[in-house]
Amino acid sequence: MEITDKNPIQMTAYVNQAQQNAQAAETEGEKGRTHVGEDSVELSQNARELQKARQALQDVPDIRQDKVAALKLQIESGAYKLRADKIAANMIKESLKNDLY
Repeated sequence: MEITDKNPIQMTAYVNQAQQNAQAAETEGEKGRTHVGEDSVELSQNARELQKARQALQDVPDIRQDKVAALKLQIESGAYKLRADKIAANMIKESLKNDLY
């Protein structure tokens, strides 16, 4: 199953631009130039929550070892049973969802 985001929020570009502006301001200050105004960025509550959620997702491991170990035990003991009808139904459902998007 492929998960895609059709409308990604490109916050990285904004953060990079803010960092570049800050660096440029420091460099200009070192040359003796004065600033008439300062640029600033204030993130909304939604943007801060989005940053926290992205960080939480990055902290989650790609492989859930506890689930893998439980399934491995079931397979080795013969308790894990495959149901062809459920597998086929899920494959068809995924295919239809992918065709819609």
